[in-house]
Amino acid sequence: MGELKQRPSKRNRSPYVGDVWIPEQQRLAIVHLPNLDMGGKCAQGAKLFLRPARDRKGNLVGKDAVNPKYGTPKCEFIAQLLRVDESELGYEPCWVGAHPSLGEKIAEQLVERNLLGPSFPTVKNFKREVRNVGGTDMRVDFLIEHEDPDLPPRLLEVKTVVDTDYSSSLVLPNRTQCVFTSDEEPYRRTAIFPYGNSKQTGPEGENVVSARAIKHVRELTRMVVDDSKQFDCTVLFVIIRHDAEAFRPNVDACPSFTRYLREAKEKGVQILAKQVVWGEEKNIGQCFEGNLLDVVWP
Repeated sequence: MGELKQRPSKRNRSPYVGDVWIPEQQRLAIVHLPNLDMGGKCAQGAKLFLRPARDRKGNLVGKDAVNPKYGTPKCEFIAQLLRVDESELGYEPCWVGAHPSLGEKIAEQLVERNLLGPSFPTVKNFKREVRNVGGTDMRVDFLIEHEDPDLPPRLLEVKTVVDTDYSSSLVLPNRTQCVFTSDEEPYRRTAIFPYGNSKQTGPEGENVVSARAIKHVRELTRMVVDDSKQFDCTVLFVIIRHDAEAFRPNVDACPSFTRYLREAKEKGVQILAKQVVWGEEKNIGQCFEGNLLDVVWP
């Protein structure tokens, strides 16, 4: 456990590196922050759950290791979870996944254990990160074979969700970035994807948050409308926080992603949103299965 003091670190100016206070050892440590500021949530004072960094041989990096190329200190820890405490705004505190690899690792367990609900047929086996399946211009996260021999193979793409909206009737956070509101009454907190600024270029030259996410959705759509019907396709949103009651594509941040995801659904791509819950106290750092969430279309 630690508390973020500043990002970037005083001793390593990469935006992916911060100084974190380790209370048990009464010292600062250099920590890798792979999700950057997480839309303003990974800021000074944020509580982080950390794991020790290891080198390629599995040895602990330790607090005195230095990058021989740049002469900067190496990261001793890697952030895994971030504590979002907005109780003063009326929301329940929760742990949120703070490492981009968590979503796919969780998805693998959900697929392997058949925890994606009755609409997702039983899995016989699967392969990870397969390139150019069926002529797609992408590396699909999962290529799945179902137990039912009459079903075609399935392409499954994973998107990790760390953000939620805020009720427009409550006080909003004191920051300018990544504050998306909902007028829904009664309000239910809704997970949203994507978040961030529209600095990339979409298929029609429009500004988008993630051109890569749109490309993946369009490729899956192309597969399900193909006359050969070789594949079924799923986009799985893994919500790595427990406080959301539903999921929606974030039309405020990226209208294009919302449009292409809706088109994918209408043409036969399955859209699922699965939540996980992070343990508290003695179970801190442990991940538990949550609910399948309703997908709400703006």
